[in-house]
Amino acid sequence: MPLPPLALPPSPAVRIVGDVVVDPQAVLAPGVLLWAEPGASIRIAAGVCIGMGSVIHAHGGTIEIGEGVNIGAGVLLIGAVTVEPHACIGASTTVMQTTIPAGAVVAAGSLLGDRSRRWQPPTETSHLQESVTAVKDPWQESPATADLSENSPQDQQDSVVSPSDDRANSPMAPADTTTPATPKTTVVYGQAYVSQMFAKMFQRTPIQPPRDNNALGSG
Repeated sequence: MPLPPLALPPSPAVRIVGDVVVDPQAVLAPGVLLWAEPGASIRIAAGVCIGMGSVIHAHGGTIEIGEGVNIGAGVLLIGAVTVEPHACIGASTTVMQTTIPAGAVVAAGSLLGDRSRRWQPPTETSHLQESVTAVKDPWQESPATADLSENSPQDQQDSVVSPSDDRANSPMAPADTTTPATPKTTVVYGQAYVSQMFAKMFQRTPIQPPRDNNALGSG
């Protein structure tokens, strides 16, 4: 992301407030503010170059800038900060309560030491769960459901062993005096059954032949 252009400082003068010690061989550009609150201090070593419009605000500790450090324009150092020798801080960078190691290079527009927003890296387990969830087909039937659908209700009933069966097989179990349940008949709607049904529905009583009156009279 491109950085916005830096605005010119309102005053080209360098302002120093509080307990601030600057080495004579340090270079401060126009508009630099060095502000140390009561109980805090700022120490700038030789060979330090601070860019235009940078603000160094010490509070709750000491801001110490080692020799040969290069600080770009529009940089903000706030709190208790230590910049070790020969480090380079890019323009428009904010450093809070942080130690920058010697020789380090901080990219322009960086934010260091902000502990108000913490990012927790995902664990390996969460990565595996996300990959499994991504691969799983939402329209695919689960194996357990597929097994139940393939078996008929009668097969599922036969596969279930009731606790009473275990007690009946035990040698110490009392005799079962209950009446055994009548097995249910399974109706198969085949062609033969349909034919029988139609035969019963359209069954007719045979018509008796009419009686002959002449035969009755002659008898």
